[in-house]
Amino acid sequence: MTVTEKISFVRKELIHNLKDIEIKSETEELDFKEIYKISDTISKVEFVKDILAFANSKGGYIIFGVNKSYDWIGLDERSDSDVDEANISNILDTYSDGHIEFVTNTVEIDGDFFFIIYIFPSSQIIPFRKDGQYSKNKWKGGKNTNVTVFKSGDVYCRRGSRSIKADNLFYKLKSNNFKIIENVSIQPIMYSEFIGRNEYLTDLHQKIENQNNRIIQIDGIGGIGKTSFVHYFVSQLIENKVFKNNFDFIIWTSSKRNKYTPSGIKELSEFISNFSDLIQEIYNFIINNQLISLDHETEKDIVDVVKDFLNQNKTLLIVDNLETLNDADLIDFLEHFPLKSKAILTTRETLGDFYLSRINLNGFTREKEFPDFLVSQYKNFNGEGNFLELYETYIGELFLYTKGMPLAGQLITHQLAQGTPIENVIENLKNGKAYEDILTFCFKGSIEKLSIIEKTILFIFSLSEKESLLSTDDLIYISGFSNDEIGLQAIPKLTTISLCFKKKTETGIIGYSIPYLAKIYSKQFLNIDNEEEIISKYENFLQEKLKFSSSDNSVINLFYRSQAKNHNEKVLADGALRALTVASYDYDLAISLINNLITQNNKFPFLYLIKGKIEENGIFKDSVEKAKKEFLFAIQLNENYLEPLIELGYIEYKSRIGNKENAKEFINSSINYFEKAYKIAPDDQRVCLGLAQGYSKQASSISYYHHKETKKQVAEKANVYFQKAFYLSEDLTYTEKHSNAITAYGYALNYKNNIRNDEDALKLCKVGLDYESDNLILQSLEKELEFKLNPSNYAKEIFKEKGWVK
Repeated sequence: MTVTEKISFVRKELIHNLKDIEIKSETEELDFKEIYKISDTISKVEFVKDILAFANSKGGYIIFGVNKSYDWIGLDERSDSDVDEANISNILDTYSDGHIEFVTNTVEIDGDFFFIIYIFPSSQIIPFRKDGQYSKNKWKGGKNTNVTVFKSGDVYCRRGSRSIKADNLFYKLKSNNFKIIENVSIQPIMYSEFIGRNEYLTDLHQKIENQNNRIIQIDGIGGIGKTSFVHYFVSQLIENKVFKNNFDFIIWTSSKRNKYTPSGIKELSEFISNFSDLIQEIYNFIINNQLISLDHETEKDIVDVVKDFLNQNKTLLIVDNLETLNDADLIDFLEHFPLKSKAILTTRETLGDFYLSRINLNGFTREKEFPDFLVSQYKNFNGEGNFLELYETYIGELFLYTKGMPLAGQLITHQLAQGTPIENVIENLKNGKAYEDILTFCFKGSIEKLSIIEKTILFIFSLSEKESLLSTDDLIYISGFSNDEIGLQAIPKLTTISLCFKKKTETGIIGYSIPYLAKIYSKQFLNIDNEEEIISKYENFLQEKLKFSSSDNSVINLFYRSQAKNHNEKVLADGALRALTVASYDYDLAISLINNLITQNNKFPFLYLIKGKIEENGIFKDSVEKAKKEFLFAIQLNENYLEPLIELGYIEYKSRIGNKENAKEFINSSINYFEKAYKIAPDDQRVCLGLAQGYSKQASSISYYHHKETKKQVAEKANVYFQKAFYLSEDLTYTEKHSNAITAYGYALNYKNNIRNDEDALKLCKVGLDYESDNLILQSLEKELEFKLNPSNYAKEIFKEKGWVK
């Protein structure tokens, strides 16, 4: 190494970067000291001890001028000013039995000075050549005592943030040149070529690097590639190239009891089956690698030995196939996992509620990873020809049925390499034939452990032929289970074991479904006691759903007005409209029907809206008051519900008739309801017409001679709403045309009676008649206005109609 290369280790830019990182702890390769002092014996002894410890280990930095709180305060008068490397070398030569290479620099940062020493790792083990002693003064002039920090022949090393006397572990690490001691490389290789997963790999490394994470869980359905993924990642850590490694030990353990191969499921002979087995496996790793001295550990319990080792050393523990170890002691062990070590768990399901960081592994991506994997596996099975040239057009369909599951892709390529026609492979995927082994391997163990609620939901998912998204409310309606049982128990459970995924529907509602192969397995092997009942409910649900998806305008209007949020409410809304129909010939039956629906869901405002309409059309003296009560209750449930506000607005408007004394109050009340409705739906024609009629009627009660301007202002306000009340579509329905005719009539009356503009009133009559030519009240108003505007011409036209003149 050249001098320039050595100096680069302590250049100012590098030290400045170290400060900016704001490191708040010491490490094996970094030590902070507040004071630099080597002028007295005790300081020299402690200084030499740290320098040799670094040299015997991986090397590293000692930075002087940083206090115990890791504040970079700089050196002061307490530190020695002599930083000559020759003097430091002389001190080291006095105590060390070997050459130590180091380089120093004094760096100024923001006006403060820091002394930096970088110690290069030694290829040889360097012991002390003499004792490191100093004289310690007793209090009040008592007899001094000699303190020995180290003895001649002792070897010191770095362990974490401390300089300690070397032990068996140090000699093992040193002999391995401080490379990771691991058992991953002796595990069976699970892949011929690792494909894709780059985002997952980066995510896992970031989670490993995060000091707040101790347990990282990799979960997914069987066959998704969890074991291969973690094995590849850990292999990359060991290489220490793409992903930086900070561990001294990596221990691989597995509770996998069988594995799937294209020729079938193979039982494994060696696996851990419980917490005791796991501890024994870790203990064997420690002993076989001679990482502890058995002389000191013979009296300790094996569990304590393992926990001490994980507490004292930076260890990465892998537990593969965790779900087979449903063990309370294991969960407790993971929940209180030693702080210095970390664990990666592969599992199909989460065993405990303790904090962990999670990565849910899904299948390969459609565009690149899945085709690349199929190509790789086809070559691995010695398939004839170029895979993409032969089967590229089928990749989309293969992905549809497998969702990029590696294990399924492996079986597909094996069958193709053996000469199975691609059409047969796809047909087998559709019906599950020839895939019983893979389905059993992937799903049987997980599904057998499910509760009856979870199995029922899985069974419902499996009933559809294609991928069909069902909302939580749909599942409640079909299964009969409660919202908590499904939303808080079944769906979260199925999601954690990757048997359920969620997507947003076109309407923005969250829907759930299951992977296709899980659907096939459930169809063939999942049995529940009330199977026939669930199938009947599901078929009924589909028929109702088809009805609600109809393009019929009345159904669309039902959904709009009911604001039904789920299938159950849609069914109730449909029943409510039937009750409204019955009301036209049997009031008592209609009330009975609507009350029965309300008992099923007393929080659904639409039911009270319909009950109000039934009451409004009743023949009783208090029918209107009963109706208003129901409409108000609907608003109480949903203050932004438009329909009851509109109903109340028109009820109040009609109530003025025959109530001359209270007419003004009714009109004001009507306007008040419509104003509230207008804030919710300012473009709704019904709301605008209600406001227009209310303000027009209000204007008509104002004296033209005494308050002409006020009357005109209110009338103009009405005109604004009349203009917005027209339906403007090119393809108007009969109802919309009739509404436009009514709007035109009220608009014309407002011009005639309140603004006193007969010309514009006549024009509006003609507009109304264009929408509804046989509207008698518009025809009558038109004739009245024509007579007023041109009496003689009007009389002449009438005479002609009667045949009195030619």
